[in-house]
Amino acid sequence: MAQSPFAAERAARRDLARARDEVDRLTGENPSSRGGVAGWFGVAVAVVVVLAVVAAVAVGWRAQRDTWSDADYRSFATETVGQLLTPDARDPDRARRILELSTGTFRDEFAQSTGAYSAFVARLGTVATGVVDGVAIAGRDGDTVSALVTSVVTTRVAANSSGRDTAEPRRFRLRVQIEPDGGALRLAAVEFLP
Repeated sequence: MAQSPFAAERAARRDLARARDEVDRLTGENPSSRGGVAGWFGVAVAVVVVLAVVAAVAVGWRAQRDTWSDADYRSFATETVGQLLTPDARDPDRARRILELSTGTFRDEFAQSTGAYSAFVARLGTVATGVVDGVAIAGRDGDTVSALVTSVVTTRVAANSSGRDTAEPRRFRLRVQIEPDGGALRLAAVEFLP
């Protein structure tokens, strides 16, 4: 009667196992110590793979956390330019808030003139109201964005030379540069356009 191929394979494996056991008995080698180097190598490879996966996840998480969307840049530009273009004599902390939202060259320049800006606004009793009515992303270089901003601002001065309040609406067009700094978006440059 013919033996099935599976039965023959099982018999061959049994014979091989018996032969290994006999060799181990004759040489005095412990069967559990066989593959010691291979076993440690396998564990080392597993540890390296786990560490690589953890590192990849951490780098991906950080990259995702530091990535800002166009909507984030537009929202930041709307808020910051709105504060910049609407001085208010009743709000002495506005210059400080603008300074906190800025970085780089713009921050350095604005920091030098913050006192004069606040004093001028307070002396004139200036109050401006306005709305940023358009923000568009003009360009992107990594995480730095150039945005075009349009705004209409109405400035009221407590008393002009004739002794009455004045209100004159003006349209402003600006190009601003926004970049992340310290985990938050910051205003890096402001250019008024004709």
